[in-house]
Amino acid sequence: MNMAIDLSGDPTKAIDKAYERGHPVALAYVDEQGKPCLSLRGSAQVLNADQVGLWARKTDEGLAKAIRANPQVSLLFFGEIEGGGKMLLTGQGRAHADPARNDEVYDGMIENERKFDADKKGVAVIIDVDALSGMSLATGPFSQSR
Repeated sequence: MNMAIDLSGDPTKAIDKAYERGHPVALAYVDEQGKPCLSLRGSAQVLNADQVGLWARKTDEGLAKAIRANPQVSLLFFGEIEGGGKMLLTGQGRAHADPARNDEVYDGMIENERKFDADKKGVAVIIDVDALSGMSLATGPFSQSR
């Protein structure tokens, strides 16, 4: 059964500032040559009930370029949070040219990540989450999908 995605609660606790807790979010995507890529993202943050944002430091290569051709991405969190420990999200990512969205993501990043792009030359990547599943130590397994 399809339902709405709701990233409030444990998903937000897991993703926001995960890097500072020593458990960065891993992002999987397919590059422009069709090769799988996996990278740790200290900038990952929940933006609203069904979107995650992160920062790509380069606008014309890597993730920002790859998702133009293949926007499907996965995010993995595995670590300690108050209620649990693991979560997988899948969705559609897109690099944003909108200055307001860029500001929103850049300003929401942990300070250490902003230092890597102090001149703000990168771009916000917004992921519309289509599904998430995981395990909460407090409430057991969970899953949501559109």
